[in-house]
Amino acid sequence: MSASVFRNVADIHWVFLCPPLHARGSLSGQTRYRDVPDGMIGLGWYTDDAVELFHRLAAAGIRAHDQQGNPITDAAPPRSSFASDVRFTEPADTGIRYEFQETGKRHWAKYGQEADPRLRADWAGPVPDPADPLGLHYTSHHTVLTRDPARVLRLYTELLDGEIIGEGDNAELGAASTFVRLGDTVLEIAVTAGPGPETANGRDHYRGVTYVVDDRDRVRTHLATVAVPTQDTAHATVIPPEHGFGAEWCFVHEPPYPPDARRQARLV
Repeated sequence: MSASVFRNVADIHWVFLCPPLHARGSLSGQTRYRDVPDGMIGLGWYTDDAVELFHRLAAAGIRAHDQQGNPITDAAPPRSSFASDVRFTEPADTGIRYEFQETGKRHWAKYGQEADPRLRADWAGPVPDPADPLGLHYTSHHTVLTRDPARVLRLYTELLDGEIIGEGDNAELGAASTFVRLGDTVLEIAVTAGPGPETANGRDHYRGVTYVVDDRDRVRTHLATVAVPTQDTAHATVIPPEHGFGAEWCFVHEPPYPPDARRQARLV
């Protein structure tokens, strides 16, 4: 049995990990995911030049490790079976774990069929599926809670190529939010009024994901048929973390930032 299950939901490629299986085979003895509760533990992007990115992050004091948990250093640059490859940042340096993967284009056809359809030559962004019981259009944004917005914004807008596209208040979270676009992904950097249990240790916390849909009634009806409880706010239908495997899943009609600020891009 595989240590990971890959699934695509609209324009997000999800990797679901089983900690006991992860610690077998070539990763035997790995304990990074032992006793980790259900929830989202990291975000990942493809990059064109992982070695250059590694040096950029290292120069800024951000440590990285490979799939086996070995530190990446000048003496041991990132490598993998795909290509030169930065794997994961240290959460102590970046708030949560981020993955940056360089997958050589010679591998795109195979893994576009087997794992990530966004690598396919004909991928042009998510296309609404009439048979989709949720009626998903695309991902609005991911929400990350933090007490250190300077750390997050430094990573995204100074060390990476992110751009701030909006700001506002998140009344449901009691947070001040900054929306940052990196590639075709938008992240909500939410600063809560108090530390809260999720960020009390100085780390950031992946709160959840928000999808854009046509019809929230359709979402509520389908989730009720599969016995998933939901809650409604003024703007969203929500699966709370306790019913969403540790993450909050929100469904909205419009994103909370200017829609034209979101770049519907594909890998090139």
